[in-house]
Amino acid sequence: MCSLCSKTQEPSFHLFFECIYACNIWCWLSRTLHIPLHFQSIEDIWYTSNIYSNHQSKLVVNVAIINIINSIWFARNQFRFHNKKIHWKSSIASIAASVSLTGNNSKTYSLSMVDFILLKKFDINVHPPRAQKILEVFWHPPSDP
Repeated sequence: MCSLCSKTQEPSFHLFFECIYACNIWCWLSRTLHIPLHFQSIEDIWYTSNIYSNHQSKLVVNVAIINIINSIWFARNQFRFHNKKIHWKSSIASIAASVSLTGNNSKTYSLSMVDFILLKKFDINVHPPRAQKILEVFWHPPSDP
């Protein structure tokens, strides 16, 4: 039986995508990203970050996905081996903190409004590109001949 919902068997697809515990976490990510998430296979999760063009935004989404998988697995093992239930909202708080930490330590920058909104939802500082070398130029109108 599934350790998190106790309603059905526990194949990996059920545990990570169909269990009510996992569904609550994926729904949170869906609301955060403002996109519907529908997974037919485990491989489908990696296409989620493809909607973003910026490297930092892709990194943030991939880190969120990895932390979601890790949190579900951790919650399952805590219940199975230690009889400790972890509420899905606690997992979400942990996921958000991990994503924020990783995003704030990245050295890339964001340019689009979509990327900016995503990064702000995870409380990530936007790293603008450094200005190129600035030269001071003094211009004088041409003298009369």
